[in-house]
Amino acid sequence: MNISPYCRNVYYYETDRMNVVSHTNYIRWMEEARIDFLKQIGIPYHKIEETGYMLPVIEVKCRYNKSLTYGDDFSVYSVISEYNGFKMKISYEIYNSKTKELCASAESCHCFTDSDMRPVRISKKSPSLHEAFLNAMSISYKN
Repeated sequence: MNISPYCRNVYYYETDRMNVVSHTNYIRWMEEARIDFLKQIGIPYHKIEETGYMLPVIEVKCRYNKSLTYGDDFSVYSVISEYNGFKMKISYEIYNSKTKELCASAESCHCFTDSDMRPVRISKKSPSLHEAFLNAMSISYKN
């Protein structure tokens, strides 16, 4: 399965007085990219919720390498880096689309819960959803 990175440009309100993107926006972009990624791999988030499951964030890490500024175009490459049917880690690389420089590398960790936020093991409760996530680990990006 080939997918495309999540792409857009930096909005003015995402910057500070120095015209640099505030660090908090990278976390927001990760969420935007994660939703786009799940949709592209055939597991849109609303479908996960319709089956009665949630994917809350339990940990986020981000390493900032190079600042993005107002008007820069950027691309976010997302991959499922770990998955065991209970927890999932998604890794992200955020690039300046023009310079191709790596601006940030990050990861978010999620666990599967039911609608009451009780942890569930998707591998047992929803084998088809489990299989879809396993298959998604072999995606690649279009060149």
